[in-house]
Amino acid sequence: MTVTTSDAQTLKNALRSGVKTWHTLSFATMDEAVNFVNLDPPQQSGEVCFSYAPNGRIELMYFL
Repeated sequence: MTVTTSDAQTLKNALRSGVKTWHTLSFATMDEAVNFVNLDPPQQSGEVCFSYAPNGRIELMYFL
């Protein structure tokens, strides 16, 4: 899923639940991905992984 910076906080709040699961998002820049990771609640050590996609986007896998 591709997400904009303006939608990131809404999405992160919607994904909060009692049981954590892995999710994947695609961002245009590393700054956008890092900002998402640091939104409340910030991801902890081991709860996030970045990868560069062939199309130049940043693929983010996070545990929430």
